[in-house]
Amino acid sequence: MNAGKLNTRININRYTKTTDDFGGYNSTLSVFKSIWCYLKEIKGEITVEGGMNQRRVNAELIVRKKALDDVIIGDTFNIDGEADQYKINDLYQSEFDFYYTIKATKIS
Repeated sequence: MNAGKLNTRININRYTKTTDDFGGYNSTLSVFKSIWCYLKEIKGEITVEGGMNQRRVNAELIVRKKALDDVIIGDTFNIDGEADQYKINDLYQSEFDFYYTIKATKIS
């Protein structure tokens, strides 16, 4: 894998608990880490759920192994500068040495 192909910057987000003024907690989505990746959208489909059209796009990312420290399945990410969120569905070591592949679905 040529490191020059890692041309897309993503922000990995995770829910964190923050205290409010009344002694309770709120869950907020905050940026956990920013990494470079090779992003490829591999398939998309439109389904009807609850009487509304839902668009689902599956994406595959290749990232460096060390960049994924502490990232877990269920975290979300967005492409730097865009608002669309993707949910991480699977993480596994790819055929390239020192790289991992992430399978994700765009949440619309």
